[in-house]
Amino acid sequence: MKLYAKKESFFLKQFIQMLNQEMIPLEVVDTNGNTYSTAQQNIKHKILIKDQKFFKALIRPDALSFGEAYIKGYFDISGSIKELYELCCARLLKTEQKKNIVKFCSKFFVKPRQREKENIEYHYDTPSDFYRVFLGETMGYTCGYYVHQKATIDDAQNEKMDIICRKLRLKKGEKLLDIGCGWGNFAVYAARSYQVDVTGITLSLEQKEYALKLIEKEGLSHQIDIKILNYRDLGPEKFDKISCIGMSEHVGKSNMSDFFKIVHKSLKKGGLFMQHTITTNTKRAKGHENSFLDKYMFPGGELMFENELIKLACSSGFELLNAENFRTHYIKTLNDWIMRMEKQKEKLLKIVSDNVYRIYHVFFIGSLISFKTKDIALFQNLFYKNIAKNSDTDLFLSLYSKNETRIT
Repeated sequence: MKLYAKKESFFLKQFIQMLNQEMIPLEVVDTNGNTYSTAQQNIKHKILIKDQKFFKALIRPDALSFGEAYIKGYFDISGSIKELYELCCARLLKTEQKKNIVKFCSKFFVKPRQREKENIEYHYDTPSDFYRVFLGETMGYTCGYYVHQKATIDDAQNEKMDIICRKLRLKKGEKLLDIGCGWGNFAVYAARSYQVDVTGITLSLEQKEYALKLIEKEGLSHQIDIKILNYRDLGPEKFDKISCIGMSEHVGKSNMSDFFKIVHKSLKKGGLFMQHTITTNTKRAKGHENSFLDKYMFPGGELMFENELIKLACSSGFELLNAENFRTHYIKTLNDWIMRMEKQKEKLLKIVSDNVYRIYHVFFIGSLISFKTKDIALFQNLFYKNIAKNSDTDLFLSLYSKNETRIT
């Protein structure tokens, strides 16, 4: 026991020295009540070690080891977890770890459709009531668009959906395909506000059931059809417009070229495709991944560079009309989600376990910091399916033109 206590003391002292180099005012209390401080004053944060297993995280401190220690309840934090994360992220919370070879190889023995369905079910089949608490009325699970600082999360999500509808130039009676339709929020908005007929596809039964109830409540069953369907299995039907809002992050780099080809094939000539997606600005070392993200939050998820997405889309036959970065709006969105989670923690813990709460909480905090440091961004890419090669008859009007009414 004494030997173990010495090991604890050694790792904590090393930890404190590391924090001192970064000038982070912090107090750490070990399992025996011993206190270690990095400063004599202005200490806003305190780490309370609740389980000796926490010390494993100190052997190789990074986003995975600390993330696992937090979600398993090996320690708690007194003070703002978000503020402490931001202080420590550069030094302690690196998101790059070597890929698990066994797990990496195993994916070659599982059919893509089965793997994709399992990945989506893992994340999105969490009870809808859980998401509703922090996402708000719209259930929009990607960034909103804040027209002013006092805009609510619902204001921002509705504005974001309207921006997409206007970029797509939706017209009454058109057929819209929404790939990865989530809980049906965009399908309902587009059908109600722009009188289009919507087909939404998802791999989550929980999302489909929620969407169908919402659609029935809104009296839009005659305009909206929600299907459990993989984008790979889209049939010969053609759509006037296609949207993919926060789903293509799940596609994966190796599948993205085929994804664009399938979307292009499903779109009518002269049609528009909106891809609303998170992109990365950081090149990851070969054979490395964000292990915490892959293990606990979005298994199979993969971010790509914006220029890679555009290149693949164009090689599939699309022409890029507009690319807009919503990075700063995602910072505000995540901040709203985090605040709502923390404010409604007791309510959320009646729906899910403390473990699940902590996974989402720390993931949102980490994502917020990544957007702040510009490691990642959010782009809306608007693509056009050209009618003919070398055509000079198409007329494009700016999205910002007050007289924009059509696309020929």
